[in-house]
Amino acid sequence: MIYTITLNPALDHTIETNKFNLNETNYYQRDYKKIGGKGINTAIILNNLNANVISVGILGEENKHIFIEEFNKIGLSNHFILNKGVTRTNFKIKNLAKKSETELNGVGSEVSKHTIHQLLEFLEKKIQPADIVIASGSLPIGINNNIYNEIGNIVNDKKGMFILDTSKENMINGLKAKPFLIKPNIEEICEILNVKFKEYSFDEVQKMIQQLKDMGARNVLFSMGSKGSYYFSENNEIFHTGIATGKLVNSVGSGDSMIGGFTYGLSLNLTTEESLQYASAAGGATAFSEGLGSREEIEKLFKTIQVKRI
Repeated sequence: MIYTITLNPALDHTIETNKFNLNETNYYQRDYKKIGGKGINTAIILNNLNANVISVGILGEENKHIFIEEFNKIGLSNHFILNKGVTRTNFKIKNLAKKSETELNGVGSEVSKHTIHQLLEFLEKKIQPADIVIASGSLPIGINNNIYNEIGNIVNDKKGMFILDTSKENMINGLKAKPFLIKPNIEEICEILNVKFKEYSFDEVQKMIQQLKDMGARNVLFSMGSKGSYYFSENNEIFHTGIATGKLVNSVGSGDSMIGGFTYGLSLNLTTEESLQYASAAGGATAFSEGLGSREEIEKLFKTIQVKRI
């Protein structure tokens, strides 16, 4: 079984307009809402690939129905602990004429200690040996930044596989649980190591990756956007993975999709190279779609991805 954990999901409300000015009344042509959250995105990709996945996390009681209805619509198994209040809403205003975006992200309701206790108790009871648990994203108010370390330790005690996709202090603390995989980009690595964000040589990047391993990461999937990715294994192997080719439509969720694709390969006991192909294909399929990548698009792109051992 694969579990994805989203502690701070969001309802993404996008508004499209041809004119947007501050301090005056504006009008818009179109708006739409989508459920969001890194772990939820990863779960949807895995579900699209027909993997055995359950989306787990915390939802506000007052607007839970929007998420549950979408889960039921796409047939995604889920177990969310309900917390008093609302799940946050993030607003994105797209000025189509100027090709600009303004974001206003919500905070959401504070999560109670009882709610997080229920979630940890669920994981304690359900996780079995060889299960894969992916913890992703930011944290809501009320949850301390050591939570991913706690979750990782539960997974390790159950002899499962722990994958972590977060940043800053949440990642630093989560690394103490020695996650099987993390997927940072260079900006996130600089934040974790507290060094200047700039362009680094490959040799310098390798030293930074080793620092992450020294902090607890077993394997590192170093995301480089349009330049592909490098995978640094715990056996000191290095793989470079190319990107899929296509027309960029929406990059939101492509990183979460990479995690989903790689985990899909792990769940089938595929080779590292094949898992990396699925990671890149899933990321590309999402980038070339309005929503998250479909199985058909992922499988089509999978055949085009080149993986090279360095």
